[in-house]
Amino acid sequence: MHTHSPTVIGRTGELRELDTAVPQGRDHQGAVVFVVGDPGMGKSRLVNQAAEQVRSHGVVLQGRCSSIGAPITLRPLAEALLSLDRASAAPQNPELRPYRTALSALVPQWRERTGPSRPESLIVLAEAVLRLLAAAGRDQGCLLILEDLHDADPESIAVTEYLVDNLRGLPVTLFVTLRPNDGPALDLAYQSRGRKAGHVIELRPLTADGVTHLAASCLGISVDELPAPVARRLLHDADGTPLIVEELLNGMIATGALQQFGAGDWRVVRDLDATVPVTLTRSVLTRADSLGPQGKRALNTAALLGRHFSSPLLQTVTGLDNPSLHIHLRSAVDAQLILPEHGHGDAYVFKHALTVEALLTQLLPGERAQLARSAAEALEKAEADLPGKRLELAAGLWHAAGELHRAGLLLAEAGHLALREGLVANAAHLLERSLEFIEPHCDQNTWADCVESLLNALVESGAIERAFEFARSVAETALMKLDDARRANLHAQLAWTAVMVGRWPEAAERVAAARSVLGSDCTPEQRVPVDVVDGFVQVRGGRKAPGLDTTQAETLVRGAVESAERIGLPVIACQGLQLLALLARPRGFDEADACLRRILAIADKHGLGLWRARALSRLATNQGMVTGSPDQLEQVHRVFLQMGAIASAYQAESALAMHAVLKGESQRAEETLSRCASALIRLGHTGDLQYVYVVQATLAAHQGRPRDMEKHLADYRDRGGEHSEYTPVVLGLCHAVSALLDEDRPAARDAMAAARAWDLEHPATYFLTGCYGLELLVAAVSADLDQDRLEAVARKGPARLRWNLQFVHFTRAVLLGGDSRNDEAAEAVQRAILASAPFPLARHLGLRLVSEAAITDGWGTPGLWLRTAEEYFHDANIAPVASACRALLRQAGMPATQRRSGHGRVPEALRRHGITAREYDVLVLLARRYGNNEIAERLFISPRTAEKHVASLMAKTDSPGRRALCEFAHLTASPDRKAD
Repeated sequence: MHTHSPTVIGRTGELRELDTAVPQGRDHQGAVVFVVGDPGMGKSRLVNQAAEQVRSHGVVLQGRCSSIGAPITLRPLAEALLSLDRASAAPQNPELRPYRTALSALVPQWRERTGPSRPESLIVLAEAVLRLLAAAGRDQGCLLILEDLHDADPESIAVTEYLVDNLRGLPVTLFVTLRPNDGPALDLAYQSRGRKAGHVIELRPLTADGVTHLAASCLGISVDELPAPVARRLLHDADGTPLIVEELLNGMIATGALQQFGAGDWRVVRDLDATVPVTLTRSVLTRADSLGPQGKRALNTAALLGRHFSSPLLQTVTGLDNPSLHIHLRSAVDAQLILPEHGHGDAYVFKHALTVEALLTQLLPGERAQLARSAAEALEKAEADLPGKRLELAAGLWHAAGELHRAGLLLAEAGHLALREGLVANAAHLLERSLEFIEPHCDQNTWADCVESLLNALVESGAIERAFEFARSVAETALMKLDDARRANLHAQLAWTAVMVGRWPEAAERVAAARSVLGSDCTPEQRVPVDVVDGFVQVRGGRKAPGLDTTQAETLVRGAVESAERIGLPVIACQGLQLLALLARPRGFDEADACLRRILAIADKHGLGLWRARALSRLATNQGMVTGSPDQLEQVHRVFLQMGAIASAYQAESALAMHAVLKGESQRAEETLSRCASALIRLGHTGDLQYVYVVQATLAAHQGRPRDMEKHLADYRDRGGEHSEYTPVVLGLCHAVSALLDEDRPAARDAMAAARAWDLEHPATYFLTGCYGLELLVAAVSADLDQDRLEAVARKGPARLRWNLQFVHFTRAVLLGGDSRNDEAAEAVQRAILASAPFPLARHLGLRLVSEAAITDGWGTPGLWLRTAEEYFHDANIAPVASACRALLRQAGMPATQRRSGHGRVPEALRRHGITAREYDVLVLLARRYGNNEIAERLFISPRTAEKHVASLMAKTDSPGRRALCEFAHLTASPDRKAD
């Protein structure tokens, strides 16, 4: 059975371009299209598919060049015209009679009995072919297809060039197929495009979707029915080449690896990796044999190095001198077996993945093992300290040589190196492979090190459940094969794994197990890892215990960090410093940042890329809270994604979502939170998922949607969030803000008091929850705060965080205004507005609250502040606050904004003055110096009403007279000017 797709797959755009060219010929416009692509890309299939629309009513002439033997002069043109001769008699058109002699060079049957047997010149022949094509296509158009022009003789290319340049205005379409090989044919294609005489279609490899759709079409099934192993094999080995896709499928079926059990029911019954297309293998080996024995051995060695290799590396493992090696590489390139990787210096790549497999399968097992051993030994001899990729390469060579344990050790080394550099996904892959070859009874230390590193890599790469399943699978082996010290260390690593995802009961259980194994008589090296993770469990896992004193845990961890640095345990030191930075934040961010910079120094010294990124992430988080800008955190987030550190990436992304909420970027926050929540549910990151639900609740609270807030908080509680470390965030940023937006000040004060009480009884790590900012302002407006209490709080580090600082300035303004220090109070409001620039909700909420005190105490410009706040809350659809702003304006005897139709037309700068939509219409006419009667006539109102509007505008804009009001109107409402 030979599979073949009944339709062209993955070439819709290319086929459309060819289909467009065909009618151009029929309409006497002439068209030329060159189809350029590597072997097997489907050039012939494509042009023949397009030719089908011509065959039923027009003339299709087709000729092909050949690479077998010496090139035959004018072969493709002769073949094409012979097909015309078979379809009809010799051309009898009188216009062609002078050219019959020339044409007879291509079709001998058309030769006259008398006269010359050859054309006078190649130009005459080319013109003869052109006229013949025009005559053949006069009624319904003629399509000439010349295939494989890269193999053409010079004469054929010259005639083709003549046709290309002279087809315009004729009923002829020319399709030419060729490979992208340097030469006159390729030059002709691109020069024709440059002259706008022809188009070039470059056939690229099929996409992944194209490959699977082609395979499904070949088998007569849907893509969903394509067996997954078949799809993986095709995507890995076919390189998007349609011919190889079909040949691979044929090979799978021919060997019985892929069998059909009914309509649409194809199943894989044997290993597919052994399936190499016979046609491809034969072609590869024939070309490899042409390189000679030494060249073929070099090529086989290159295949052992992988699909991509460098000439210096190949020279190292083959021992060939430079000139000889490059002669063989040049020959392999000419044989289309390898290609230079442009832009990569001395790098080469095998043209197809299956070329490598074809070369290796023809080696005898012993021959392959010996070749691999020689290459591995040469590699290790040349480079004593192999870098990461060379470690993997050496491991692969030793594996091919049958030295499995040696391969495992090298894979382990490569995995540890990848983990230190932060390449966690790659580290997990390498370490898992290493454990396939390392037996714990032979080398328990190496085995245990791999297990510990693999757990860390799995967690960081987001494979949480795999990490715990793996931990359970190795627990029995660990108990049987490891000594007490290694067992305790493994328990500590399992505890750290649980800490990273917020599984505190499991972490505490592992800590207890580690201490039980160690007993009281243990060395610092054995105790320090347990002490650090125990500190995390006490501080972050013990938050449910009111009155928790972290002093003892901090002392324990500080001592562990010092010991870890002294005895050379850099990762443990970084773990401990991370906790110390967390505990230092209430005392000041400078101290916390100092701990994080110590992590940076350790990470740089020991090449710990992941820990460096973690420290930068926490420094960026702190910096973002101080400045209100998340730019640094966004950069670190991109680094985590590049490293494959999924767990850390989602933590950073959640923090970015909270920034977006506070900055009023609702859509961005919603998209980020939705993405994080669905991913964290799948990954099982309980603690991070709790925080995402809290941020979602915060977003709903800040949008004035209390029901949605409660829905997200219910999700948070369902995930074990009740009394978690995020409790003060729930109280301060959710409940308190929601209450203020509902104008329920007592409920807001209760929520912030509860958040403050929580922080007093638990280790505080979240500082935007009210007690350093918003709670102060609400208390001041309620006349329940004095200057001493404000200054006592303002001196603390968290009060300098930008979210809190805006409220500190607003609060200071209220107290200064109450002391009749009006100018100082107004300046404090300006400082608050400046500090609140990133936070629109907080800024306008602050203006609403401070205006209330300003009206009472008679200072500042509360009318302007309230109109600004009312505008914001009206547009945000937070009606209670908008209504309160209007009520305060009326209470102070100031005009309140009227919400009528057309209000949105009024520029924002004018809305701040309280100017209504109708007053804006009047202002526009005043900019033109219209009188009251003209205004009344144009707006269909009475002159008396117009006069009242003008008087209102003078009052709202503080204009001393009509002339000043007209000048104001000209500057702000003139149709010739853009409004602010």
